[in-house]
Amino acid sequence: DNKTGIHPRGNHILIKPMEISKVSKGGIILGTEASSEREQMANTTGIVIEMGDQCYHDYPGKWCHEGDKVVFGKYSGLLYQGKDGNKYRIINDEDIVATLDEDVDLVDPFLAQGV
Repeated sequence: DNKTGIHPRGNHILIKPMEISKVSKGGIILGTEASSEREQMANTTGIVIEMGDQCYHDYPGKWCHEGDKVVFGKYSGLLYQGKDGNKYRIINDEDIVATLDEDVDLVDPFLAQGV
């Protein structure tokens, strides 16, 4: 159920990016409060919240579905804040590069190093 106030149209997908958690060299997960907007745009994983009605119209099947955990292109799409206060990305359907099992948690190696 989409309560963001953001509804993608056409071939666009609304994604809720996974929270960026920095990991120390010792494997300790550090807080996410200090994450910058640049790091948010560099984030490449999230949950599909809603899909426009023309997503994958030119393809024989959909690459993802609402509720899927996905990997998408770095810096793709636009970053917006929903009326629920969370940040969301609107990306093109072709920017999805993979779906992930629920128990898979990817950490971008550059974000983990603070680069």
